[in-house]
Amino acid sequence: MSTPREELHALIDELSDKAAADLLPELRLLKMQAEARSERAPSSGAWPPAWFGSIDGTPPDLTEHIDEILSAEFGRSPK
Repeated sequence: MSTPREELHALIDELSDKAAADLLPELRLLKMQAEARSERAPSSGAWPPAWFGSIDGTPPDLTEHIDEILSAEFGRSPK
């Protein structure tokens, strides 16, 4: 019995040039998807992840200043 790779090679060798050309974009997509899956780091399932909290926070919540923001922008003509 052959390996999947050998079987795939045999099937491709049996294709006409037109059929191979039609199949090529789909094979490229499958290859990219397989590479993307293998490049992803396996999830440890731990929370929070190691990168969590690795950047500085944002300015204070804008909702605290919504009245000031709206009053400053109200009546301003749209650009």
